Amino acid sequence: MVCPNCGNKIPKEATHCAYCKLSVEKITSASNYEAKRAIRNKERDRVVLTAYVPYDVNRTKLLLLCIFLGWSGAHCYYVGRMGRGFTMLACLIIGIFCVAIPQTWVLHAYLSGVVAGAFGFACVFTWWFDILNICLRRFKIPVVLKDNEMPNDE
Repeated sequence: MVCPNCGNKIPKEATHCAYCKLSVEKITSASNYEAKRAIRNKERDRVVLTAYVPYDVNRTKLLLLCIFLGWSGAHCYYVGRMGRGFTMLACLIIGIFCVAIPQTWVLHAYLSGVVAGAFGFACVFTWWFDILNICLRRFKIPVVLKDNEMPNDE
């Protein structure tokens, strides 16, 4: 497991992070639902990103959303990463719009093809990258740690 606070590796048998003293019990009982609420209420200082899948996120559902609707950012909306989901959806819409524009002159056809290709590549690359990260258990999910306590810097 990787500590969401400092990013250092925590051994399986450890009870807390050796660097920042964050309890493993707080990481395993973290809530994605509370993170979504904190993000909506603009309390981002309480939210941390972790690759550990919290109890209120279904990993199978996350993977299926990413495989079948990932090009639209649905898996990001599911876990509360709205900015990333919106960016993926915007890239998709801009790419489709550039392809759909009537191409009446050569320069316009070339530029719209380049723009559509760039945005399409960004959308597809991010989508496949997220599928890979979910399968490798590296996809970052926002959570709020139990008891709202971050470790002290001593």
